[in-house]
Amino acid sequence: MIFILIITLTGYTQNTAIPDSVQNKTLDELENLLIKNVKDSIKVTFYAEILLAKAKLKKDNLGLAKGYFQVSFNHIHNPSKRIIYLDSSIHYSSNLKHDLYPVISYVNRAGSYKEIGNYNKALDDYLKALEFVDTVNTNLYNVVKHNIGRLKDEIGEYQEAKKIYLDVMKYEIHREIKGEEHLITILMLADSYRKLNQIDSASYYTNLGIKESIKDTLNVYYSFVLAEGINQYYKKEYDASIDSINKSIPMIEKLESHNMGAIVDGYLHLSKIYKEHSDEKMLLSSLEKIDWYYENTKYRSLEMREAYELFINYYKSIDDKNKQLYYINKLFAVDSVLDRDYKSLNKTITKKYDTPQLLKEKQHLINTLQEKEKIVSLKYSITLLAVIILFIFFLSVYYRKVQYKKRYQAIMHPENNLEIKKTEPLIAREKNINDSKSLGIPENVVSEVLERLTQFEDKNGFLTRNLTISHLAKKLNTNSKYLSKIINQYKQKRFSVYINELRVDYVIEQLKENPKFRLYSIKGIARELGYNNDRAFSKAFYQKTGMYPSYFIKQLEKEITT
Repeated sequence: MIFILIITLTGYTQNTAIPDSVQNKTLDELENLLIKNVKDSIKVTFYAEILLAKAKLKKDNLGLAKGYFQVSFNHIHNPSKRIIYLDSSIHYSSNLKHDLYPVISYVNRAGSYKEIGNYNKALDDYLKALEFVDTVNTNLYNVVKHNIGRLKDEIGEYQEAKKIYLDVMKYEIHREIKGEEHLITILMLADSYRKLNQIDSASYYTNLGIKESIKDTLNVYYSFVLAEGINQYYKKEYDASIDSINKSIPMIEKLESHNMGAIVDGYLHLSKIYKEHSDEKMLLSSLEKIDWYYENTKYRSLEMREAYELFINYYKSIDDKNKQLYYINKLFAVDSVLDRDYKSLNKTITKKYDTPQLLKEKQHLINTLQEKEKIVSLKYSITLLAVIILFIFFLSVYYRKVQYKKRYQAIMHPENNLEIKKTEPLIAREKNINDSKSLGIPENVVSEVLERLTQFEDKNGFLTRNLTISHLAKKLNTNSKYLSKIINQYKQKRFSVYINELRVDYVIEQLKENPKFRLYSIKGIARELGYNNDRAFSKAFYQKTGMYPSYFIKQLEKEITT
């Protein structure tokens, strides 16, 4: 009867008309017909519908439990909807004390909860199944034990999972249980050995499974091929590994699309091989397949987390900070689900899982999960700091670009912006002339110096190399003390700032009006302006405009060519 646990059906209608051909069939006869035609999905679907419809008419609780259970398989690809039918099966069988029901309904509902990532409810259902199992019916007891082994595997308790699978396999061999149920035990045992890095033992069991499954259980056969392909990766047999994984994944996606753990694991190991081969295109292709399962399903796993680490490391290697940040956020999302599930599972085990056979394991499991929580907490802190630093960096780059663009527009269209003003010519205003007395300089001297400074500006005298205030004072027939005071008073600037701003205003006009000037290098322009090096010129340009000359020239070229 255990094979009922793995029947897969499709299609169901709420109101089923009962044909004359089965009007007189009893519920037991319908169940026997369903069992007899188990490999014919159309007939099985039909008999399941009729079984439930007749059970409703007869108001037979056991028949309703069986009917709802069988029809639940019509929604095998919709776990949330399947849970609703299994709820009904459990409801009608809770007080029956039957050898199968509600145990198999609890086990199947637990599987559906696992599919949608609700490990807490899955464990609750396995515990309920243990409560209902008849101590004589060790067959079903082993089924529940097998599923608890899978839970342990999924939270990383590989050594404990291996022990459970070995016990289950010994039992199955002793009872001569074969077929898909036994093959799945072999597959899970092989997987545990592989995760414990005991690759030779893992390969022994995968090859055993391949031989036994190739006869008639092809859906499990491809899972064994995939498992051996992963083993080959650890043996560094990369070409054989790629071949095995690529052959098996499409068939698993077709025959067992719900087996997302195996599929993601396969793509992860393909990614690792392509990383070893430095094949970036195939590396990204394999990782993107995993990302598809993240985006389109609720499945989350440690393997999926590892895939996002590979994503982050790849984009870090090519210095793509946007992609790094994008996949860091996805890694956070996977971590939060895994952390939530582990905490939930830990809490439930602590309160409810004090059964004799697992009492010794409890404290070890709790300690392990608590240690994982500490590691996750530290990892969160480090990653969060990295995210904050990246965010500040991107924000500063963006802000600088906006400011540069704004300042460029201010230079190109000064009539619309007061931020950057052109250096005004030295014109003696009445107010300033009146202030000449405060300078301690005769008014006629001030007027003459101002007049000569205007001529100095008009003739671009500021382009003279190594120009000093003493040199300029001599040219203007005055002394450097007077000249310094006059420039400070009438231009509100120090001499060096005054000269630098005249040069920057000049070069901006030249760059805008003279195409040949734009062909000069920064160093060449600096020499034209009288600077000894390009560093001094760039500094002066930045102090006047708020941007570097290289940016201004680049933007100007863009504007001219568009």
